[in-house]
Amino acid sequence: MISRVLDKFKNRLQSYRDKKDLSDSSSVNLDGLESVCFFSGPYRNLTSLTAAMAVLHPNCQVLNHAQSRIFPYNEVNFFKNYSHERFNSFVKYAIWLSLSGFRGRLGGSILLSHAFDKSLVKSKYEERFDDNLLKDNIKCLLWKEGLHLKNHLLKYNVTELDLIQKNDKIRFILPIRNPLDCAFSNQKTGMSNIFNNINQDSTFQDILKSILDEFLSFFQNQKELNSNFFHFYQHTFNEDTLKQFCVYMNLPFDQKWSLDVLEIYNIKSSYNHSKQDIAFYKKYVKHNFKDFPAEMKNLLKFVLVD
Repeated sequence: MISRVLDKFKNRLQSYRDKKDLSDSSSVNLDGLESVCFFSGPYRNLTSLTAAMAVLHPNCQVLNHAQSRIFPYNEVNFFKNYSHERFNSFVKYAIWLSLSGFRGRLGGSILLSHAFDKSLVKSKYEERFDDNLLKDNIKCLLWKEGLHLKNHLLKYNVTELDLIQKNDKIRFILPIRNPLDCAFSNQKTGMSNIFNNINQDSTFQDILKSILDEFLSFFQNQKELNSNFFHFYQHTFNEDTLKQFCVYMNLPFDQKWSLDVLEIYNIKSSYNHSKQDIAFYKKYVKHNFKDFPAEMKNLLKFVLVD
């Protein structure tokens, strides 16, 4: 009884804070905005590291999570009912939320995420921006809330392509970690339950299949509209990746930013996988990615060393 009362009080307090943030965010200036980018695909998929990469750029602002503080409010939820006014209000509100907030699902500044627990990442940010959370000239907003956003779009029968047709500033990004590692991490942390078709009875291979299906959906969208969809692989990440990122997001390439990101980017596979799971992975990739031979080749590279 007491816990329910406390939860109700916390929710009301949070709602009051959200309404105040919505009001205060109207003062945010969007004059230099070139792109608004959303994550595609599963969690536990290099999303925090990619968001850290983005926020180190002098013209990129990043919001971490916060879907529970965005979707309930019609004035900023342009995803289910698009208007330019809602889109602009969303961008202003997202930028405002990125200046404070919480760690975890309530979200806020990406500097509160686990990626910034690493001293090198934190020091690179402070070295360039000191303790300033708001960039002077924001050209790109990146919202790190992948699969929750995808589920929200499905709920209202809206596709990524639908949104882009309404506003060409919209972009989608997909980092690709070793899918076997991604599946293991999703299963271990319970993040796999965010998939609509995954439950407590689902197997590791069910989760792996769902992750690969998300990748395939992204590639199909990218085939339709390449200029608004950007992806990269864990094992191909280099300076060219960063240059391509800037082109897609309409950002100027920054040499110091590139050097900083390449210094912090260090991903190694840390999980062992059974021969059965690897065999399943190979078979599924070969069968389902026939129309994307270059992507099939890159996906299979993850298991060539096994």
